[in-house]
Amino acid sequence: MSEIMEQSAIKFCVRNGISAAETLRMCQKAYGDGALSQARVFAWHRMFKEGRESVQDEPRAGRPSTSTDVIHVQKIRDLVLENRRLTVRDLTDLVGISDVSRRLKR
Repeated sequence: MSEIMEQSAIKFCVRNGISAAETLRMCQKAYGDGALSQARVFAWHRMFKEGRESVQDEPRAGRPSTSTDVIHVQKIRDLVLENRRLTVRDLTDLVGISDVSRRLKR
């Protein structure tokens, strides 16, 4: 189940005066193992109760990842299809992904 659908359900519960604990129970019953954790349900419940309207996550601070964007993924896919003997180091050098990114993605 998508997080946005579950967050919408939490928002619905808040608007109908349902407690965070009861909202958690309902989410666990409806979504089973795919349900958000207790901490996440309670956090979303609190945010909606405080007046939040959007069910979308807010953009996070920090530099966005460039090693997994569509352009880099396509470049690597093309290189691998052209030469399957390229190493990870070869690919990162050819595409321009830093050594740090390569190590962090392992």
